[in-house]
Amino acid sequence: MALLALILAAPALAQNPAMTPRPLAEWPGVELVPGVAFQGDGAVRVEPSGESGLPLVSFWRPVLHDEASRYPVAGRMDCRIAASEGPFEEAAFDPAARHRAVARQRRDEGFIDSDTRAASRGQIKTFDVIGRRDSPRSYYVLSYVMARDGARLIDIRRNCTFIFGSAASRPDVLPLVNRYTHLSFAFAEQDT
Repeated sequence: MALLALILAAPALAQNPAMTPRPLAEWPGVELVPGVAFQGDGAVRVEPSGESGLPLVSFWRPVLHDEASRYPVAGRMDCRIAASEGPFEEAAFDPAARHRAVARQRRDEGFIDSDTRAASRGQIKTFDVIGRRDSPRSYYVLSYVMARDGARLIDIRRNCTFIFGSAASRPDVLPLVNRYTHLSFAFAEQDT
């Protein structure tokens, strides 16, 4: 009978309430450029960005890797988000090309890209680069998000790094970025 009770309770163990995001309306956030806001389910801090006058946003939160397993591993997700805006040019509206322009330099700095994901929805294009770094050991998701608002091109970088203990091997980090961060576009009917 005790075994049956444990089997029935197993799905509840896999759904850790501490790792369930709060409703999006309760997340702290900041406007990156007019019409574009960043929100995160964690600590959001705004820093001055210097000459552009646009904010540089830092975000962090604790996360669990292998959370559905019997032995989840505690970790941390640190992100930096920045945006710029300028006149729209069709040739510049290519986030994958932006990454190719810096990929060799990043490789020389020890960043090892292992996967990419591209998405396009209307006037918004996203290119996510997933990888790792050996020294110090960490995983990352570097997101290039570009949006067209009429004659304006908005270029956003979201760089998230994951720190965790050695018990987690090859964590799936992109779902964590998508679960705990959100970009809203007031000029479009789309969010990401």
